[in-house]
Amino acid sequence: MKDIIKRLKEKKVTLSPQRMAVAELLNSSTAHPTVDEIHKAIQRRYPTMSVATVYSTLELLKEFGEIQELSIRKRGKACFDPNRDLHHHLLCRKCGKILNIEFDCPRSCPIIAKEGIRDVKSKKCRHTFMEYAQSV
Repeated sequence: MKDIIKRLKEKKVTLSPQRMAVAELLNSSTAHPTVDEIHKAIQRRYPTMSVATVYSTLELLKEFGEIQELSIRKRGKACFDPNRDLHHHLLCRKCGKILNIEFDCPRSCPIIAKEGIRDVKSKKCRHTFMEYAQSV
């Protein structure tokens, strides 16, 4: 979290308590939350915080490269990932959970280009995951 604060201060971003709360929630989360999920979680601490504030903070964090926006959930709901490194995602078709998958694969991997979306069975959690999006 200290690194994010330092980078944002270097870019002359005003760090309001609400912006800090959004950044902190994302930094401590591995759940790839949506705007509504972020708003609901933060509203406990900041009951007057609006959804518009969450949207504008996410846009700001995205603009400065602190988070990634993913559009891999059903019904077009975007979710947000604080992992800025190149990695892939798996989406559970049953529960909607998104997992980060990290493996060495060049950007121009011919298998991914040829195969596109493919199913992967996970015995660990008994869910079917779909390889769906690559973060850049």
